[in-house]
Amino acid sequence: MTIALQLRSRLRVSPFRSRLDDYLVSLARGDLLGAARAHFAPDIRLFDNGAAAAEGLEAVLRKLQPVARRFTMLRGTVDGLVCDRAGETAEFSCRFDGVEVDGRFFRETVSFRQRWHLGRIIEEEQWRGAAAFPHTSTYAPAGTHAAAAQGAAA
Repeated sequence: MTIALQLRSRLRVSPFRSRLDDYLVSLARGDLLGAARAHFAPDIRLFDNGAAAAEGLEAVLRKLQPVARRFTMLRGTVDGLVCDRAGETAEFSCRFDGVEVDGRFFRETVSFRQRWHLGRIIEEEQWRGAAAFPHTSTYAPAGTHAAAAQGAAA
């Protein structure tokens, strides 16, 4: 009984995996704005192909709104998920397929590397195009590019 209570208590404190699963379902549905609103921390830092793209939830939402308006339909297929529950990090790729408002078909694969804290994403690195494919768990851990960007800014 004591072990079960300790386990339940720990799950409430660190909802990382269930929140990660919710986020992945949002991507699969193509709900980029909903995923951001529900899972990004207010002070989220977003990186795109190694460069700082936005800082803070409002800035991220402003960046995503034109992207979301481009599509009449968007779906994601998640692959290669590697997560570290203790470290609250996740890496995966998502192939997005959709139809743009002008009727053109769209396909893009994006690699993601995330750092979570208390059930929210505090840092997300996204890699697109040819840069998306080398970014797997054998490369630098989440936060590498953010630390490099901070060092360059200092």
